[in-house]
Amino acid sequence: MRKIYFGPKGTVNWHEPFWKPWGCLGCLGRLLLYLLLLLTLMFLLSMFKMCSCSNPFRPTPTEITNPTGENPNPHVDIDTMIDIPRNIPNPGENLPNPDDNYIPPYDDGDIVQDSLGQQTVGDRLNVILDSDAEDETFRQFADEFKQLYPGDEYTIRFYDPLTKALQIEVPTEERDAMIQNLPQQITDINFLVFPESVMGSFQSNRPNDPAFQYPDYTWHFAPIQAYEAWEITKGSPDVTVAIIDSYFDLNHDELNSDRVVSPFCVPRRSGNVAPPQEGCADAPFKHGSLVACTTLGNMDNNRGTAGIAPNCKFMPISAGHQFTSMTLLQGLLYAIYKGANVVNISAGDAYPEDSPIYSLTTEEQIQLSQEWRKEEEAVWDYAFDLANARNVTVVWAAGNENLYTALDPSKRGDRSIKVSAVDTNLQKASFSNFGNFEEHNVEESTISAPGVNIFGACPYNDYIPLEWGMGTSFSAPIVTGAVALMKSLNPDLSTPDIIQILRETGKPIDSNPEIGKLLQIKDALLRVQNGDEYANMEEIQNDHSQFLGLWESTQTLHKTSNGQATDEMIRLYFKITSESGGQIIYHEESTNLDFPAPLSIQWEQDKIVLTQTAQANNPNAGNHYVVATYFCTPGEDQRAECYHSSQYGTTTPYYLRKVNQSTDD
Repeated sequence: MRKIYFGPKGTVNWHEPFWKPWGCLGCLGRLLLYLLLLLTLMFLLSMFKMCSCSNPFRPTPTEITNPTGENPNPHVDIDTMIDIPRNIPNPGENLPNPDDNYIPPYDDGDIVQDSLGQQTVGDRLNVILDSDAEDETFRQFADEFKQLYPGDEYTIRFYDPLTKALQIEVPTEERDAMIQNLPQQITDINFLVFPESVMGSFQSNRPNDPAFQYPDYTWHFAPIQAYEAWEITKGSPDVTVAIIDSYFDLNHDELNSDRVVSPFCVPRRSGNVAPPQEGCADAPFKHGSLVACTTLGNMDNNRGTAGIAPNCKFMPISAGHQFTSMTLLQGLLYAIYKGANVVNISAGDAYPEDSPIYSLTTEEQIQLSQEWRKEEEAVWDYAFDLANARNVTVVWAAGNENLYTALDPSKRGDRSIKVSAVDTNLQKASFSNFGNFEEHNVEESTISAPGVNIFGACPYNDYIPLEWGMGTSFSAPIVTGAVALMKSLNPDLSTPDIIQILRETGKPIDSNPEIGKLLQIKDALLRVQNGDEYANMEEIQNDHSQFLGLWESTQTLHKTSNGQATDEMIRLYFKITSESGGQIIYHEESTNLDFPAPLSIQWEQDKIVLTQTAQANNPNAGNHYVVATYFCTPGEDQRAECYHSSQYGTTTPYYLRKVNQSTDD
């Protein structure tokens, strides 16, 4: 029997030509209309970004602009801050027209060099008019200049009425003579003339990545001494950093390089660590790229930002978007066996908002951590022992629940580094987990680093908005990068060595002693370079000459003003030149100024007394340091444990560490 099909208006006659049932357009017309609408939709979609998870930050090498296309400071209207350079109305035929009025770039072939190596642009002269010069003065100078030098090879290329400056193009062989002759030839206008010197930058440690033009996007580098650290090292390709996280966009401008080694995805069991296309809008898919960028992002590629250790190798290990003890352990063991030197894990326990754990006091949390989940603790201890036996340092994010971090069994003891977060005020971030309580004899927060508004990579070659980069997840990779730099100087450093250096060189956060000190990378690297030679009381007492040399306090101390501690930090240096005395130097971290004063030494049984005999001054500063007395007594392992007393009180103890520098320096 023949089947009959019904449409919305009755039976459908399938034997009729296909274009008739639907009117004048027919099926063919509707099909063409559908295709047209589809092409239009595809075109509109192509106008949007591939990833909706962030703002763009992909300036071209030749045109670096606002990194996100948005105002980096929402409280300031950028357009009102730009003072568009003014041109002179009716500049005449001898001044450039507005479209051509700019300082032209020079070619390398235009550079000439004198006998001392000074480089100048041979075909340029610069002129500065008197500060009272008006528009007419520019026209007058241009007219008189062209009367003297009418040829086309003599041209005023640029002028600026605001700065009263001009630049002139002249034949290279005539330039030096014109510098001498012009002031004698144009005598009715006051001006200075000078060559165009080629200048170099003294901030070679500042990357050319465009984010560094915007302080809000790179605020976290300065407080941890990253710029100074990069003058020492940017990392060694012999050091491999494993990042165990969600997914990684290895085609991203920040991560795409020949530094990538041994990628591995735990759930896929393959080397494909890329995020799924549909996951871009979800946080877990973005997390890994940002974490990796923070540690290892490419530097000086005119793109985005940079990582702390941009020259080290990168081993990306994807745990997928569902982190468990197994996926993380799998990732960690893979990293250990594949030869990683440092491992970052920005993951750990998380609790629902209604968890009763939030109602526990700190004391109860500490007690619980000593009794709870011991089986998992034993597994992690095994993994850490395995890592330490192969000299692999593991760095953990402390967590974002504002809880005692050792509640998580993966974050207990001194076999790994746990990182808490500070905010833009360099105080404990409100969400950061903590772990240090001297009264309970626990120190589970090893070190702290910035963890708020950390800017970096998002999948599909994109970048995240500032407000998203918040958490100890991004504090940990900063420390991981610092550890990689330390191992770049000394690959034999053990995890206990690194922990000791980080703790001793960190900057105290006195308002939040429950978290570790603020990371200071330069000081940590200098410690690695200079070694750990401490003043030994027994040796010094037996042979006073062992005290000769330059020593520094192992801790930075708070500067006081009228007896009140300030946020400014100082480091003490003792320059011992004889058995009877030498010099003390107060070094201010913020100003980089030294305040020296004479020092006398008195040797007593089991004690050295160093007396500052005058106040310490610096001619470039308006403050001074009052007279104080310093006492050194035997401490742990006979180290000289020192403190000082002045009219304002007594400081906490610190050790003296030898500085590899001549006392004549």
